Amino acid sequence: MVKLDQINIANDGLTKFFSPIEAKILKTLWNEGEMMTSELTEKTDIPLTSIAGTLDRLVKAGYASRRVDNVGGRVRYIYAPVFSEEEIAGEITTKILDSLVDTFGPLALENFSKYSDKK
Repeated sequence: MVKLDQINIANDGLTKFFSPIEAKILKTLWNEGEMMTSELTEKTDIPLTSIAGTLDRLVKAGYASRRVDNVGGRVRYIYAPVFSEEEIAGEITTKILDSLVDTFGPLALENFSKYSDKK
């Protein structure tokens, strides 16, 4: 999950902020829409036990939602992303920028202005 003290800037994409399995599950949910654990296993080649545990953590952290679906007397859990990829990027960016401003104050703001001039 997104924790500022665990950001790995050497990694690519979402794995800077999420574990590789979390990132793969979120990407799959964004691309495919809501899914059951068995469907996620099929799409990602991640073992079912890893999918289930990771989804539980994503639900508890507020990045995924879980709803119960009853089909023919069988209970199925359906998972969906709570936020879009853009919303999560905005949340991560805000956390990082807030931390930098809190730590470095005016120097951080001065450096941010360099980036706004480039864009």
